[in-house]
Amino acid sequence: MDELAKIDLLRERTGVGYKEAKIALDRVGGDVVQALILIEEERTSLDEDLQRKGRKILSEVKTIIKKGNVNKIKLKKGDKTVFEFPVNVGLLGIAGAAVSSTFALVAALGTVAALANNYTLEIERPGGEVETKEIQLCEEE
Repeated sequence: MDELAKIDLLRERTGVGYKEAKIALDRVGGDVVQALILIEEERTSLDEDLQRKGRKILSEVKTIIKKGNVNKIKLKKGDKTVFEFPVNVGLLGIAGAAVSSTFALVAALGTVAALANNYTLEIERPGGEVETKEIQLCEEE
């Protein structure tokens, strides 16, 4: 089987692009089965990392909400707001996630967190007071 046929097979089975398929194939010396395994392991590792980051953000948000007296929470990267929600919506989302699909919320927060290793949670309290909390996602828990 020529290299292009191997790359096409990897793309068909895994959904990766040409570049990713070529890199995986090169890393394992042209063995298609080993390349499939490598791609699968890398995806699993990325998924686990996103879930870990999502759980960390969710934990921080829950802690802030439990302390009470919060109107709005923003997730920021530098000066740019990446994610913003009023706490009443957040409470419904967190309660709904606990009952039905925690994974969906964790995955969404993990995807947002993948935009940056360091982010800021901005907590708006009644009366307009704003508190910020820096979170480091690159550290292991």
